[in-house]
Amino acid sequence: MRNIMITGATSGIGRVTALELARRGHPLILANRSRRKADELRDEILTAYPKRRVDLVDLDLASRASVSACAQEVMSICPRLDTLINNAGLISHEQVITQDGFELQFQVNALSQFQLTLELLPALSAAAPSQVIFVTSAMHRLGKLDFERFRGWKKYGMQAAYNQSKLAMMLLARELAEQLNERDIAVNTLHPGAVDTGILDGYSSLAQFFLRRLFIAPEKGAATTLFLAKQEPASMPTGKYFVKCEPARAHKLVDDQAMRQKLWQACCDFLGDALPAA
Repeated sequence: MRNIMITGATSGIGRVTALELARRGHPLILANRSRRKADELRDEILTAYPKRRVDLVDLDLASRASVSACAQEVMSICPRLDTLINNAGLISHEQVITQDGFELQFQVNALSQFQLTLELLPALSAAAPSQVIFVTSAMHRLGKLDFERFRGWKKYGMQAAYNQSKLAMMLLARELAEQLNERDIAVNTLHPGAVDTGILDGYSSLAQFFLRRLFIAPEKGAATTLFLAKQEPASMPTGKYFVKCEPARAHKLVDDQAMRQKLWQACCDFLGDALPAA
């Protein structure tokens, strides 16, 4: 059995993933904003599978301090982490600037997941071969990177900001894959499909009415996450983008090493002393 951490596990794809991995017998660490919802999910898991181990940690991806505190707590309860599933994400109808000074979608969907992964490297390295899975979106293919907009848009567009955040996630994940390959830590991304989850809450009521009729259920949306999670890390490819459990083509910018490294350095500069010592 592998120690698996899942962010954003209390609803949608994350919840389905947690329930299925618990059924398979894996010890879980669930990282969420809402402790009440996390308690309810743990109770549900332990009612169905009384002997499972389920640890809860608090995580607010809109806060660098919360990410650091979460990583430290995880390593104290689980020094060896086999799989990290960066599942949490959001879409924001209005522009929000976080307490750290970043546009909310960029920080939650890209910057903080990058930070969390880096801060958990000691635990991932201790369990190597291990793996990191990023749940992204096919909308990254419509994204454009504008470094000036990471701290806020002059004219905010909900979808454009979302697309940019997912493209940034893709570049950071690919660069992580390149840099962690020699440490036997596989890093891959996936598009779960157009899934009916809480992320639709950012859309208008009318848009939600139509979208929910087109989107798939979370049970189907979790299929690729579960496909990757069940693979043996030692035999996993790295630096790949998966759709419907198969490798797929990502945005061409993901292959641009210079742009990946520029974004990596910018994010390291953004995080500053929030990053662990080398």
